[in-house]
Amino acid sequence: MAAPDFEAMSRDEVAQWLMDNDSGAVMATLPAGPTGRFVQVDEAGSPVPQLVTVKMPSDVVARLDVAAQRDHEGRSGIIQQAVVEWLERHSPAA
Repeated sequence: MAAPDFEAMSRDEVAQWLMDNDSGAVMATLPAGPTGRFVQVDEAGSPVPQLVTVKMPSDVVARLDVAAQRDHEGRSGIIQQAVVEWLERHSPAA
């Protein structure tokens, strides 16, 4: 089955097509990240940052907010940097 021209379809038509058809073949054509999971990309094909929810104790959040204000990084910037550093330290190649 050939994929429909989603660009030419209205949102309602796309939604109806997805309800009425097996979208497996279409999903297989979508870009995948390094884990093999689908990733959202922008018009240039670059991955769009994903929203991740994390629960933390309130005292940790308070300390994070002080650091974020002081360093002008924002919560996201600090958390992202910390996760990247942790992953680098704990990668199989390390």
